[in-house]
Amino acid sequence: MNKLNKILMFFAVAFNNQLSAQQPATRMIFPLTASASVSDIADDGWNASILSLEVRDYMGNPDKLFLMQQKQKVSELYPIKKSTQANKSGTIPAPVINTGFDGNQFNNSVPLDNYIAVSDSNKIVSVSNLQFRVYSTDGTNLLNKTLAQFCQPAGLGGINNGKFDPKVMYDPLEDRFIAVVLNGFNSTYSKIIVAFSQTNDPTGVWNFYVLPGNPFNDTTWFDYPALNITKNELFITGNQIRENVSWQLGFKQTVIWQIRKREGYAGLPLVTNLWDGIAYNGRKIRNLHPVKGGSSIQGPGQYFLSNRNFDIQNDTIFILHINDTIDAPGLALTIDMTHTDKAYGVPPHGRLKGINRYAATNDGRILAAFYENGKIQFASNCIDTGNGRSGIFFGIISGVDNQNYSISSTIISVDTLDFGYPNLSWVGEGTLGSQSILSFEHTGENRFPGISTLFFADGEFSDIITVKEGVGNLIVLSDTIERWGDYFGSQPVYNRNGKIWIAGTYGNASNRHQTWIAQLDNPYGAETSVPCVTPKLSMNIFPNPSFEMVYIIVDLPASGNVRVDLLDLKGKLIDQIFYGKSNIGKNQFSFNAASLATGTYFVRFTVEGHTPVNAKFIKQ
Repeated sequence: MNKLNKILMFFAVAFNNQLSAQQPATRMIFPLTASASVSDIADDGWNASILSLEVRDYMGNPDKLFLMQQKQKVSELYPIKKSTQANKSGTIPAPVINTGFDGNQFNNSVPLDNYIAVSDSNKIVSVSNLQFRVYSTDGTNLLNKTLAQFCQPAGLGGINNGKFDPKVMYDPLEDRFIAVVLNGFNSTYSKIIVAFSQTNDPTGVWNFYVLPGNPFNDTTWFDYPALNITKNELFITGNQIRENVSWQLGFKQTVIWQIRKREGYAGLPLVTNLWDGIAYNGRKIRNLHPVKGGSSIQGPGQYFLSNRNFDIQNDTIFILHINDTIDAPGLALTIDMTHTDKAYGVPPHGRLKGINRYAATNDGRILAAFYENGKIQFASNCIDTGNGRSGIFFGIISGVDNQNYSISSTIISVDTLDFGYPNLSWVGEGTLGSQSILSFEHTGENRFPGISTLFFADGEFSDIITVKEGVGNLIVLSDTIERWGDYFGSQPVYNRNGKIWIAGTYGNASNRHQTWIAQLDNPYGAETSVPCVTPKLSMNIFPNPSFEMVYIIVDLPASGNVRVDLLDLKGKLIDQIFYGKSNIGKNQFSFNAASLATGTYFVRFTVEGHTPVNAKFIKQ
């Protein structure tokens, strides 16, 4: 047992399909590496890179051979055929496609690994392998850097410090961005670069931190990050992979980094918890996917999902939950195991148009999930055994809050196409639960690789419609299997209900990978799908001006959690001064302003599911 595991003191108790881990996290604090304006980072103008085009040696590489063998078994067991059930038209309208434009281009790196974050002030950060770009929502390119250039302040240069697997998120509570980029492909150089924007301008100053990709000082490195933000924290998950070991033995474990946001935004030492040793009945759980908030940022707890992503057929779903913030008493990780009502399975490769080549679908890991009103919607790649195609497994987990789980699921597929790399976003509430837009990539013998979408509401799916049709194939590698995904970006517009932005891959006229960025709407009405009631905030703050105690009367439209922030005259966050539950109707809020310097300030009230409102006061 290594030193870290001895420190963790991981205690597990199995009860009712639940494994409970008490206090298994290790506290680590990391200094600020650098603060820098990304606009000022030097650009050599070359953006040079190199990509190996050689055929993968599957027979000499057990890691890849195992997955190829699983896909071969799937294809033999479930060959391509016409569906036994007739294709049925959707009973509800499809998403409304608004603006769309070309984003990140092929830059000698596959797959693109598209991800996207969009601010309330109409700034888009689009990341892909080798690229970091900022756009306005009208498609204007505001910043174009390579990943290496963006990460330059982290101080990890040199031949062994390649940058890959970027992810980015927008934090609507703080009106700022967070980016995560991986560094290095072995245990010596593996690092996690975490960057926090100091303002809502992603072309401005960011705070950079470097976390170890090998905190165990063994032979593992950190791969395939997934992330989410809660009200107080950032969560990053990833796999610790052993060097030069087979796929079956190379995976050591999946870990969770729990990181407090406020220090990251302020440029202070970053406070983190590292959770490891995550297993069910002694078997490590792989590829934990953080569950995002639906209509708003959730918290303080965080859910995660996982499945048996390499199995030809399985129905196991793992639901993990970290119950509170880093410093909370009784902080714990719990693990539940439940079952889907339909089996999922590893997907076959996608077919490319008119050529004997394939688009890699990877395995069946969960790639998207959000929580709203006690339910989780999620999606993954999956085999459709009825037609032998790669489809999308879409599930809804009910009973999340009381652990009384039930899962209803659907496999979405078409017998002439292969689908891959889904993501989904909340877009409203219907009579039977949350409405969502599911987006993914498509390819087939008669269609070039492109992007599709559909709308889900009240247990029904719309027709699948095309967001962007490919105009060419993906022909880059010498192998017959082209890298396609590995993931897809989707985010709600937090200050405009029913609208989302997506970023995916299509084949361009040069038979190369190209990013397409698009804005989609709830077809029932982007602005009216969910009533957005603004709390009535009395502007008669008293006393105003004030010297010490400040009192505010607020008329709240609903019971729930309320966050109160103190801002300076320019709207910059000074501190979160309250977070807690409140009752519907009139409430009196008060705080002591004696420590503030003389000047003008704002108090911002944020009620879950409603528009934040500011009130101004003067401190004498």
